[in-house]
Amino acid sequence: MAGRVPSAQRRAMLISAGITIAQREGGRAVTLARVAAACGVSKPIAYRLFSSLPELLKCMEQQVVAQYERAIMHALLDHKARGASQKEILEVLAHTYISYSLEDGAVYDTIAAALTALKGSEDAVTEVSPQLLAVIKDSFDLDGQAALPFLLMFQGAADNLVIFVSRGAFTRSAAIAHLVSLFTPRLGMNTSNDPVCAVGTEFS
Repeated sequence: MAGRVPSAQRRAMLISAGITIAQREGGRAVTLARVAAACGVSKPIAYRLFSSLPELLKCMEQQVVAQYERAIMHALLDHKARGASQKEILEVLAHTYISYSLEDGAVYDTIAAALTALKGSEDAVTEVSPQLLAVIKDSFDLDGQAALPFLLMFQGAADNLVIFVSRGAFTRSAAIAHLVSLFTPRLGMNTSNDPVCAVGTEFS
């Protein structure tokens, strides 16, 4: 006889199923009944594991963010281990963030929109994992107080550039180059020999 599936494993299965539905049909297509059916469990079990649909959506959102953070950390740690310069690591951060946002960011947006529709507009609370902050701090030799402001400014600038790329007003490579040119001076690097990509240079 098959053993009983632990609750934590069932929760993980339901979260994964919800993300798959959101990727295919959008966040508003996610319901507890649908994720339960996708995992072959009863609706009461789904409601026992998640008290509400907003709770499930929040867990889905957190998992998507965690996947993004793991991708960032892996890329930065890998290049740091290879002896890459801070400028090269900044380029890796820009490339990874923009590429992930363009390729997988849509699922985060649709989940967040569904969550907002259910809970109403709330002040967004930016949560960054201590692990990611530690990697950012170490990669760019920042003190503990500077790592979070740097990352938040970087994300804000990158998100705006992603919008331009998605509209076809910027190429991906131009967005990455511009992001690097913006943040190189903030890290105290010498930019005198670096070509600067002005915001308008790649507009169509």
